[in-house]
Amino acid sequence: MKQGLAYKFFERAQLLGDRVAVRYKEQKSPYKTMSWTDYSALVKEMALGLAAVGVDSGSSVAIFSANSIYWVAADIATICNGGISVPIYPTSSQSDIQYILENSAAQIVFVQNEELCRKVLTARAQSATITKIVLLNLPKKSLTELAQELGLPADQTLIVGVEEILALGRELTKENPNLLDERLERTELSDLATIIYTSGTTGTPKGAGLTHNNILSLIDSVKLTIPVDENTVYLNYLPLSHVFERVCGEFYWMTCAGEYAFAESIEAMGKNLAETQPTMILVVPRVLDRIYSKVRIGIEGASGRRKKLINWSISVGKDVVRTRAESQNLSLLLQLKHWIAEKLVLGKLREKIGPRLNLVVSGGAPASAEPIEFFNAIGIDTLEGYGLTETTAPACVNRRGKVKIGTVGPTLPSIDLKIGEDGEILLKGPSIFSGYFKNEEATADAFEDGWFKTGDIGETDNDGYLKITDRKKDLIVNSAGKNIAPQRIEAILKTVPFVSQAVVFGDKQKALVALLTLDELAATEYGHEQNWEFNSYAELLKEPKLNQFLRKEIQSRSGQLADYEVVKRFAVLPYELSVDEGELTATLKIKRNVVAVKYKSVIEALYKDENVDAAALVGGPKR
Repeated sequence: MKQGLAYKFFERAQLLGDRVAVRYKEQKSPYKTMSWTDYSALVKEMALGLAAVGVDSGSSVAIFSANSIYWVAADIATICNGGISVPIYPTSSQSDIQYILENSAAQIVFVQNEELCRKVLTARAQSATITKIVLLNLPKKSLTELAQELGLPADQTLIVGVEEILALGRELTKENPNLLDERLERTELSDLATIIYTSGTTGTPKGAGLTHNNILSLIDSVKLTIPVDENTVYLNYLPLSHVFERVCGEFYWMTCAGEYAFAESIEAMGKNLAETQPTMILVVPRVLDRIYSKVRIGIEGASGRRKKLINWSISVGKDVVRTRAESQNLSLLLQLKHWIAEKLVLGKLREKIGPRLNLVVSGGAPASAEPIEFFNAIGIDTLEGYGLTETTAPACVNRRGKVKIGTVGPTLPSIDLKIGEDGEILLKGPSIFSGYFKNEEATADAFEDGWFKTGDIGETDNDGYLKITDRKKDLIVNSAGKNIAPQRIEAILKTVPFVSQAVVFGDKQKALVALLTLDELAATEYGHEQNWEFNSYAELLKEPKLNQFLRKEIQSRSGQLADYEVVKRFAVLPYELSVDEGELTATLKIKRNVVAVKYKSVIEALYKDENVDAAALVGGPKR
């Protein structure tokens, strides 16, 4: 019986045929397209090419690359053979690369370029299972020259180009035309489809094994909640190594949707939105905050009357969202106001952001309320959801037409949720993983009487909408013994204009302090608009008016907090926290313990003095 993810892909390809499947760029080219028929042919060649080099049921194939049509093809091709796909972030540390390749016993590794190839070769010294490294982007030099540079013999067969794998696939098709069907036929829903390693804010990565059944049951639930069809166009920019993009982007597209467009980068998102005109995007809060910040800066720069009209229209939109969230009918007056706002402002705002964009789903981390409320108010359904790698991405998501700001929505139809005695969110359902790969101890720790322990603290309302208050291990206990959830406060701080990152501290202390980073471009533009005197970003950070502005904005947003939750002092770091410096995980989550140690001098200074020059304490304005 044919079942499983790969079969669903080919079934979709047969249905949609000559319609566009993928839209992509090669270097600086305009967007190119490939039909479902042509793309499925590419996947078949890739699958049989992998079969030709020994990939079979249970084989692990690692994909160590930025997003591309070949990334997705390699993923589906691996699954076609009954193999297990193992994504690795291109930004991963050498120690994580080493561990993932060893733990998964990867046999084949797809790499984006020469730089990542070198990292795999370094790791291979300890990983004897690797038999082939497949280069997706061939260097300008020949493979023979590359091999010599890497200290390999000229006649080596370890490193090959992707075209060689595709050629092997074409040959095997002639020799054994039924092989692919045979391999699809033997797939069991209980088979592992992928191992996704959680980046984790502490410790060694853990490999969450997800089966075909985990993924397909999740997709069935999402279809009932956020239906898509052949006219749905995704714009992909989140890393495919992330479970959110992998499941709700790639897998949902290949089983249920129409077109999958690849963004060039986060920086090119605005341009790519105009070029591809997607109907749907998946975002993490940091990117949503960035888009919102740019739109707000544009609104603030509008003339007096125009600015008042825009703000009035957005206010009307917010009233509509709140009324619908309470399951109430819109009054005739509100309907009239909304009609006027739509004609004069809201439709034009949507046109600027994305002319066809009607759905944004935010996940991966807690989102700030302001951007979610704003985008819903202007008529782009923006749904915050919640999930983990272990839950095959979303377990909860807000509903179109009934968005409750500040919540992550009710559970998906197939998921059961309960709150433990200590407030921890516990989940159960067919999309919950069964365990960590080769890690029985961690698996046992992850479950309690069959319920998966998320490590998050939360509460539900009368409609079953879940509100996340914090990570269990991140809770701050101040000197008075009060439990404080830092992520909630950090989300509020990130609604302050041009604040891009915020980390709150205060364990065993009388008051909270925070480290902030700013969007340099947005802050600089604002400073010039206000005629502040500075010649560089470093000088701007020392400008007293900037400190006063931030303090005022933080105070104005602190009314919703208890007094002990209010940040009393803050310092602005001269640069953003980064993955490269070990301060963020590959999924851009803050490593709180690392930041606490690294910026200990700044944090200690904040408890002694209100005005702290963070740049001086960390050794300069730049890294």
